[in-house]
Order: sequence, then C-alpha cells, then structure tokens
Amino acid sequence: MQNNQKIIAIFGGGGFIGKHLMRQLTNLDYRIKVATRNPYLKGYLKPLGSPGQIELFRTNIFNKEDIKQVLKNCDLVINLVGILYETKKQKFNQIHSQFPNLLSELCHETGVKNLIHISALGIKEQHDSKYMQSKLQGEKDIQKNFKASVILRPSIVFGPEDKFFNTFASIAQFSPFLPLIGGGKTKFSPIYVGDVAKAIVKVLELKNSEPKIYELGGPKNYSFKELMEILLREIKKKRFLIPIPFGFAKFQSYFLQMLPNPLLTPDQVELLKHHNIVSGDHPTLKDLGITGTPIESILSVTRKILFYDIDSHLMYKQSEISKLLTDKTKLIMFVDYFGVETQLKKPLQEQLENQKCCLRYQTFQNLEVRR
Repeated sequence: MQNNQKIIAIFGGGGFIGKHLMRQLTNLDYRIKVATRNPYLKGYLKPLGSPGQIELFRTNIFNKEDIKQVLKNCDLVINLVGILYETKKQKFNQIHSQFPNLLSELCHETGVKNLIHISALGIKEQHDSKYMQSKLQGEKDIQKNFKASVILRPSIVFGPEDKFFNTFASIAQFSPFLPLIGGGKTKFSPIYVGDVAKAIVKVLELKNSEPKIYELGGPKNYSFKELMEILLREIKKKRFLIPIPFGFAKFQSYFLQMLPNPLLTPDQVELLKHHNIVSGDHPTLKDLGITGTPIESILSVTRKILFYDIDSHLMYKQSEISKLLTDKTKLIMFVDYFGVETQLKKPLQEQLENQKCCLRYQTFQNLEVRR
C-alpha cells in the first residue's frame, strides 16, 4: 500500500448508491473502509477492489467507539445512510438527523478533511413530511459541526435495483391499473445512480473544500404520470392509469404501510404533494462537469439481458459475456430490470454450458447476493 494513498470511509456502502460508488472508487487510488451492520452479508463488496483495498467494519452507527474505529486515519468520509420509510427499529429522526449529527462531530474530532453527505432534493423549511424534516435537520447539524462538508441532494434515483420503478413494475405484474396519486401531476428530476456516483467522485477530487450544497437531477423533468407511462412502455404492459386524490391515497396508505415492504406510507403521500425538481438555487450536475443520463436510454438498455457474476459481483452486457467465462465452474445470473421473463438464445446458452456455468434467472429487484 502506498504511503500517500488516501483513505475513505463510507457509511452505507452496501446499499443501492454505495455499490455503484464502490465500483468507481476502486478504479482510483483510494483505500476504502466500509461501515456496515453485518460485514458477513456484505462480503461481495471486497472483490470489487484489489487485495487489501476494501476493508469492512462491523459498525453500530450510534456507537461512538465503533464510528471512531472506522474514522481512524481517514481523510474523507461519505455518508450514504438513509431509509425511505420507518420501522419499529429505524426512525427518520434517528437515521437522518441523530446519526449525521454524531458522525459530523466525530469527523471534526478525529481530523477528517472532508465530509460528503447524501440528503434529498426538495428540502425546505416548511414541509409536512417527517422524512424531509429529518433530512433538513441532518443538514443543519452537519453544517454546524463540520464546516468543510458538502451536501448532495438527489431527486429520485433510478437504475438496477432501484425502489421506485421496480416497485411500480411489480404492482403492474398483478394489478390491472397503476395509481396516479394526486392525479399524477407531481414533477420529478430522476437521476441515474451512476451519475450520483460520478458526482460524489467529482466532489472528492475538488481542491476547493468550500462547503456547498449541490442539487442533483437528471436532464429532464417528468410528471408522475409520465414516469408511469414510460414504465409501462418498457415492460410492455397495458394498464389503466387511475387518478387518486391525495386524501384517499393517504387513507389507503394507513393499511399499505403495514406490509413488510410498504407500497405506500402516509409520509410518502405528503412527499408527493410537492415537486421534486432542481430549484436553481444551488450548483447542479453541470457545475461538476457531468452530463445527466436520460432515463429512456438506461431503461431501454437494461431491458436487454445482463449477466451477473457471483464471484466478482459485477454485471456485464451480452457482448461482454467472454469476461465471465473461465475454466472453473461459475454461478451466473442472467438478470432483467423489471422482472419480465427473458429467454437466452440457444448459441449463448450452449456457450455458457460448455464452460460449466451454472445459470439462474433473477430480477434486479430481488438481486441480493449473500455469502
């Protein structure tokens, strides 16, 4: 290991954004520490880097000593920890406010040079959503405790394994209609997960550590209705789009939030009452030199067959399948963005079988590989 190699600590590195960020960071000259509740369930992260480049730490994010152990000798810290709905054990205030407050205090105490915090687009002082209130408080605490912090506010993030499109695609598999909450007029600036990862890397490389807030949105705004139309077109399903008033949606949400993975919560209904688009009050992707990826280009590509190598935990396009083939037996998943059954062409099937590859079909939505 080089003596001048910078050390990054990532909290939430095993999540949706974290896995994409890790793939980009491992190509750069960083040593990476990943804080996670259970390192044994995140073992798939270590093969993403060279030997010794990635280190996993069992971390209780509310335990000072655990956090200090991760922060030891770190130059940079990235906080990706967040939840979309509350559970008995995890509340918005704990995850989005109390933890960032503690983390930023300890970053200042241990001499960390820079802290990047992922927040949410659409934050404002007066908001009825507990999610947004907790995100705002977290930002305030970080800015108070750690002056050289940079806050990134992404809109809804899409890509393989996203919760937004995959949730509604799942509903479309069994329901004859999709709900347009509030009439489907709420606007979003969907941003590709790879662009969020690029933005984080760009901020890491900035020489000027002046504290800033960046608003991250894609190249185009869409209404909720337009997003549902794009989704149905990509999964090749015809479904009715039914407008549902906010009041009735909130009534339904009290029951839907009881599901193990809630389809809708009362707090999410409050979120949908407000547009989630770039305001123009803060720097954006363009200021970081990044051109946003259109949502149509990603969905059209990911509808094609992709392959997932269990050993390296990387995804490949069909044209890159040769990268997967080795002399040893592999378990290879062929995956599809929205869970629509996909058939392999016979020559490709035979090619993989000749290499003694064990094949399994899996959707991106349920793709969670654990060792």
